[in-house]
Amino acid sequence: MRVANGNSNSYIKKYILPVGKVEIYDAYMKAEINEGVTMNQEAAKELMVIAKKHFPSKPFAYITVRKNSYAVDPMIYLKVFEIENLKAIAIVSGKFIDNHNVKIEKHFFNKPMQIFKTQTEAISWATSFL
Repeated sequence: MRVANGNSNSYIKKYILPVGKVEIYDAYMKAEINEGVTMNQEAAKELMVIAKKHFPSKPFAYITVRKNSYAVDPMIYLKVFEIENLKAIAIVSGKFIDNHNVKIEKHFFNKPMQIFKTQTEAISWATSFL
């Protein structure tokens, strides 16, 4: 895991992980998962450790930018649900298939989850739950 420090106009901290990159902001964490990754419970462990480190009890949102093509095992949400202070998940994608996938994923996650075409819309929506 590589860590970089951000400046005051951007992320607080950035992580480069085998599964992708994660940026930590004041009220949310944003991830861009690498091409071909299967996001399952094992792959999500590092993301969960980072979330617990930066948001131990503070409410936060998770934003994923689905720029690359990767698989999401919906069973991952059973583990993610254990993070009580995670208030919403926003997905950024303009791909038609992601609209379909998110409809399926919502059945496994009983907190707010929505798909957006832009990061600005996703951030605004996700942080409205905090």
